[in-house]
This record gives sequence, structure tokens and C-alpha cells, in this order.
Amino acid sequence: MSGTWRLFQLQKADTRLTELDKALRALRADQQHRQLLQEALTALEGSETTLRQSKKELREMEHEESTLRARARMLEDKLYSGRISNPKELSGYQDELQAVQTRLDALEDTMLSRMEELEGLEEEHQGLVTRADQARRDHDERQQALDQKIASLEDESSSLRQRRNEQASGIEPGLLKRYSDLLVRKNGVAVAKITRQTCGGCGMNLTDHKIQEAGREGLTFCSTCSRILYLEG
Repeated sequence: MSGTWRLFQLQKADTRLTELDKALRALRADQQHRQLLQEALTALEGSETTLRQSKKELREMEHEESTLRARARMLEDKLYSGRISNPKELSGYQDELQAVQTRLDALEDTMLSRMEELEGLEEEHQGLVTRADQARRDHDERQQALDQKIASLEDESSSLRQRRNEQASGIEPGLLKRYSDLLVRKNGVAVAKITRQTCGGCGMNLTDHKIQEAGREGLTFCSTCSRILYLEG
């Protein structure tokens, strides 16, 4: 097996390793499913906070209503029991009862509005719960698929890297260095396969003499792009 053939096989491994590394980086950077889940959970958390606050305010209004009704019953008892005959005192209780009743009327209107609002909030909250549950399921499924794909690519990369290193160990160090330098300079293509009398790296036509050189032992370089030429067969 010629040195050029060995380099060409090594380049195949290097090309695939580069593809695997790129694919792994993309998979590990895939954050869309996590972002969607976080957005759903954040919306749900905000809804829960709003719902708790709304329920708390409604409970406080219910407590105030209960207190006012008890006060109204007490005032009515004083006014209509016949135990109080002082006109000034009676007038004071009447004024207070009127104020309590006015506050109760306003409070009832506010409570009715809040209960309607709370009903809408609870319906919206349930929708967000459903959305968060779906986002969590989607996240888990996507993450499981990503983990499996990443594991598969890592296994392939590890196995290929081991074989690549074994291939590289059989190549003369000076030749390997020349290949490595070209690989960096020529965008990952150091060895160009000759196809239909053209360089597989730059596409330029090759002379018959150059093609014949490529078929012999030793290295032959493209006169245009300086890549190592490989003639199959």
C-alpha cells in the first residue's frame, strides 16, 4: 500500500471525525426544547402567583364583608330593640349603619367583579398547566432522543479516533506532518483524488504526465492547489 493511499484513508477518517465533532457540538447546543419548557414554567409560575394573590384579596374582602355584616346586625339590634331612646344616639347609629351598608354594597360589587376575574384566571391557569405538562413531555422526549444520538455519535467518534490513530502510527512522521500541515491550510482536504483527469481539490485539469506521476510511489502535488494527488487503482 502506497503512502498516498494511507494518507487518503487517513483523510477519510479525519473528515468523518470533523463531521462527528460538528454534529456533537450542534446536538449539545440544542436548547430550543429547554427554552420552550422554561418559558412554559415561567408563565405557569407567574399565573400561580397572580392566582394566589387574587384568592388572598378575595378572602380578605370576604372577611371584611363578614365583619361588616356582623356590625350591621349589631347596629340594627340597637336601633330597633327599643332599648335606646336618645335621639342623638339613635341618629349616630343610623349614620353608622348607613355607612356600613354603603361599604357593603361597594364591597359586594367589587367581590363579584373579583370572582369573575378569578374564574378567568383559573381557566387561564389550567391552560398554562396543560401547556407546561406538554412542554415537559416534549422536553423529556427530545432530551432522551438527544442523549441517545449523542451517545451513538460519541461511540462512533471514539472508535474511529482509535482506528485513525492506528492508521497514523503506520505513516512515516515526516509524511504525516506534511499531510497535517496541508490539512489545515487546504480546508480539510490535503489529499485530492484524481477524477476524470482533474484534481478533486481544485477541479483543474491534470496533464497525462502528472497523472502518471501520481500512479507511482512517492508524493505528487497538484500544480494549481498544491494538494497531494491520489490516483485510485
